[in-house]
Amino acid sequence: MNKKILIGVAWPYVNGDLHVGHLAGYLLPADIFARYNRLVGNDVLMVSGSDCHGTPITVEADKSGLSPIEVVEKYHKQDLELFRLYDLSYNLYTKTTTKNHKQVVQQMFLELLKNGYIIKDTMQQYYSEQDDKFLPDRYVEGTCPHCNAREQRSDQCESCGRWLKDGELIDPVSKLTGAKVVLKDTEHYFLDFQKLEPLLKDYVAEHKDVWRKWVWQETDSWLREGLQKRAITRDMDWAIELPLEELRKLPTEMQLTDYTGKHIYVWFEAVIGYLSASIEWAQTNEQTEGIIFNRYDGQSQDWKVWWLNKEALIYNFMGQDNLVFHTLMWPAQLMGTKNGYTLPHNVVVNKFMNYEGRKFSKSRNWTINSRLIAERYGVDLVRYYISSNLPENKEGNFTWEGFVASVNNELVANLGNFINRTLKFLEARFNSELTLHKESPSLEIAKEIDAVFSEMSAHLEQCEFVAGLERLMEYTRFGNKYFDDKEIWQVIKQDESKAAEIMFDLLSLIIQLPILMEPYVPTAAKKLHSMINTNDFKPKWEKQSLAQFKLNKPVEILFSKLDAETVLTQKDK
Repeated sequence: MNKKILIGVAWPYVNGDLHVGHLAGYLLPADIFARYNRLVGNDVLMVSGSDCHGTPITVEADKSGLSPIEVVEKYHKQDLELFRLYDLSYNLYTKTTTKNHKQVVQQMFLELLKNGYIIKDTMQQYYSEQDDKFLPDRYVEGTCPHCNAREQRSDQCESCGRWLKDGELIDPVSKLTGAKVVLKDTEHYFLDFQKLEPLLKDYVAEHKDVWRKWVWQETDSWLREGLQKRAITRDMDWAIELPLEELRKLPTEMQLTDYTGKHIYVWFEAVIGYLSASIEWAQTNEQTEGIIFNRYDGQSQDWKVWWLNKEALIYNFMGQDNLVFHTLMWPAQLMGTKNGYTLPHNVVVNKFMNYEGRKFSKSRNWTINSRLIAERYGVDLVRYYISSNLPENKEGNFTWEGFVASVNNELVANLGNFINRTLKFLEARFNSELTLHKESPSLEIAKEIDAVFSEMSAHLEQCEFVAGLERLMEYTRFGNKYFDDKEIWQVIKQDESKAAEIMFDLLSLIIQLPILMEPYVPTAAKKLHSMINTNDFKPKWEKQSLAQFKLNKPVEILFSKLDAETVLTQKDK
């Protein structure tokens, strides 16, 4: 294998159903990239899991009358089923409640503390006198002082994205009771970003030409504003415990006065999942309940070849709301351990995918069930439409009219039509097989085949997935035009030998498609392969040669048109 590529996919909160926006934000882009890199021959480790701790879980538990662990198990199981439905090619999908994850988090905490990058300090945290307890951020809401958005939590405004300092929120109240809350001193551990800032500035500067322009600019603006220390513990219950036994062995100046109720904050521990999941994968030998596990042929089983290897490349995929946690905070944590961990090479962030011009909102019933849309219309149709509209540099917009038009006018009328008309003609006029004593297709065809492989590679290497898919569609538009221009249906009436040469060219285009389609529409790629090949589907990113051709089975339609009236009638369901 060539390069060691680690793909860390954002860890979704297991506090509700994952909608189409999650697919567009990070799930499908990560899978496209993983599949392409495996085709190239790179040793790919794609890991993630369910983010199980913190107040998003307890808020949902309070709302549904369940315990936090019951909420976790319910939605974790649903997410596993969804990822299998969409054929997401994880090496490991786990969760943050494992013993392994807890150990890795606590170890990193201790390393940062001993290295002087975690400090203790007193902060003011919102306190409910009515409940006689400190309230986590999501249990306090008020008005953002920067953009005046209402019903914002106390640590970050979801509307403008700004971090909020304690006490900045206007008219803060408890979400539990609606009662006013007060600020009260409490001692906590903080990550000292000011001490790490020089290292982060160098790291960000080095990646100016690697990250998407808007991602780099937003990260740079955070640095120019100046980073402040940020609390990494909270007074809360549903979180990973501090390593108290080890802490009490440390000098007094490193210890809190009182550890009662103190736990590790979820923002600090969830990103460590990229490392802990890699370690878990290396120690796993078989598929077990509650995880997705895959080990591909020829893979290394040592997590260190990705994490302690200067030649390895780490890619992180997430949505816009997780940008700063991955471009600044996670690299800071890795640097602060002084273990020589591989830092993220490309932080691949997508903007939000909206729904009919509005943000997805489960609470306002403005959402699309990712499972139902796939079951009703087909996984590949959904993967195609989302992949062609990924919000890579600007917000995307899912519309049902757009879904129908994209499937019918491009996927079916272009890609599907080229495959179907070519193979059907072969089936009907050449008795499903072609033997032609040529080593290569015409110069025009050979040139297009070389171009599509090199140009799609260039786009996919740069995580330009929309452009990569568009280049594939240009390729099949070329094929359709070639079919039309050569008028093979007329030629065969006068010159079967000439018609066979045209068919040879068309089939030379067709046999590349299972490979080119695999990152985007893997199910259809396998179906096409099964029609035109007898061997197992183990494609490589390289052009295929055609000596002779025989259909392996009757031609079947890969993509069916959507009935616009039916789709629009059913959209509210």
